[in-house]
Amino acid sequence: MKSKDAQFDCVSAHVSSLSRRDFLRVSAVAVSLSATGLASVAPSTAFAQVPEGIVHISVDEYPIWHRLMLALLPTKGSTLVDPETLPVLQTVDGAFLATLPPAVLEGLKGGVAYFNEAAKEPFGKPFVDLSLDEASKYCDALASSEEIPARALFTALKFLIVTAYWAIPPTWEPVGFQGPVSEVWGLESQGNAPLPQA
Repeated sequence: MKSKDAQFDCVSAHVSSLSRRDFLRVSAVAVSLSATGLASVAPSTAFAQVPEGIVHISVDEYPIWHRLMLALLPTKGSTLVDPETLPVLQTVDGAFLATLPPAVLEGLKGGVAYFNEAAKEPFGKPFVDLSLDEASKYCDALASSEEIPARALFTALKFLIVTAYWAIPPTWEPVGFQGPVSEVWGLESQGNAPLPQA
């Protein structure tokens, strides 16, 4: 269990270190994926392969990520954009997983497998086989879990999916977001300029 704890801590630390610039970079990747038409992924419970544009999520992992995306982003009956019409998982793969050091990526992959299998204890089946209602309950339980490694892993996975969703510009209109103010106001990029000193 100690090696799993270390993997979770490593993944959690990497996710926590992501900055606003990382979010903007993710947005750029999401825009390019949307423009190339990789958003159309037919919903299915069984996946023979991963959609085009996904490199780091395996065929076995994709159904877990897909089910988690549906559980975390319930948009039915709202004005929010359906995540299945967007390249959410392509963005997770290309903007986040592609940037992880190999050891961290391997730890995250182990965490995804653990996340899937851990649902067997309360539900008698892996996460991918849960109904959306059961999947939501499982996510809620992990979010408030006293077990720190499990809660940290869930928080990291949730961060990746939710951030990837909101990084895709079509998701902004229903909530009235017009994009980064630097673009809206035409501000010139200052790069990594130091903050003014008093």
